[in-house]
Amino acid sequence: MIQNQETMTIVVPVYNRPELVVRCLDSLSAQTWRPIHIIVVDNGSSDDTPDAVRRWQAANEAEDLTFELLSDSRRGAAYARQTGLEHTLTDKVMFFDSDDVMRPDNVASVMEAWKQDPEAQLVLFPVVRHLAGADRRTHSAKGNLLERHLVHAILQTECFAVKTAYLMSVGGWRGEYPNWNDFETGTRILLGEPRAVAISRPLADVYPQKVSITGVSFSAKAGLWEKSLAGIERSIKESGRKDITRLLNIVAYRRAVLAACYAKEGRMDLADPLYREALRQVSASRRPLIRFAYHWTRRRLRGAFILVGPFL
Repeated sequence: MIQNQETMTIVVPVYNRPELVVRCLDSLSAQTWRPIHIIVVDNGSSDDTPDAVRRWQAANEAEDLTFELLSDSRRGAAYARQTGLEHTLTDKVMFFDSDDVMRPDNVASVMEAWKQDPEAQLVLFPVVRHLAGADRRTHSAKGNLLERHLVHAILQTECFAVKTAYLMSVGGWRGEYPNWNDFETGTRILLGEPRAVAISRPLADVYPQKVSITGVSFSAKAGLWEKSLAGIERSIKESGRKDITRLLNIVAYRRAVLAACYAKEGRMDLADPLYREALRQVSASRRPLIRFAYHWTRRRLRGAFILVGPFL
């Protein structure tokens, strides 16, 4: 691997989004930091997305803005991201989704953070999610990063940059998790206890799409969220950490919250068994906390973890 410490590689998976991916790539080319290497991984598009990407490449590639277009027909963003990771030849890498927009100072801010702490393996930052006219900033990275990630998924795809070798050492992206794959990958990243630097201001804008791998409802992808939670649970159990019980209790909390989301969508056939599973996974003394979190979230209230988290 070429350990180029000045170039940032940005991996972008794409599927059937010719207009959106061009908007995304325009935001990457607008970065104030150079050099940048962009790897777009087409995830089996059936439209003219690859041609749109090639046209963009022809118009924008430069000596300090290099470009690769790869293809991975295995459906799922995690497969595409892993393909991009395996082709990364730089010391540092970021991952970005084709429907989102990177703010111009994103890469420069990340590289400045690494300049301040060259030994860091991870740089984290929030983004702004634009949902139905309501803008919501993702949670900042502070305190116990692993616990915060298990609750708030602070290592969403667009919210971190990482040393390439470190990400490879924890297993990279796992394609068997089509949903919440960044949640699962982020857990393994943080279980390795990396040295991390946090940037407090948002560095990207996220625009969730109705037609996407994850979609906008939970019940439409029932079973896939649970599969990622099971993978996270296995990784925690295999970690040998002293706080395994608390971490597993937090995973049970996440199951209860997911069950509540199913209930809010009117799918009690999905909610009830998952809620019972969450209760079984904690000790009798912790079950009232899980019950509270479930009913609190089901009533469309937020912030249950603030109330129950200290006691899990």
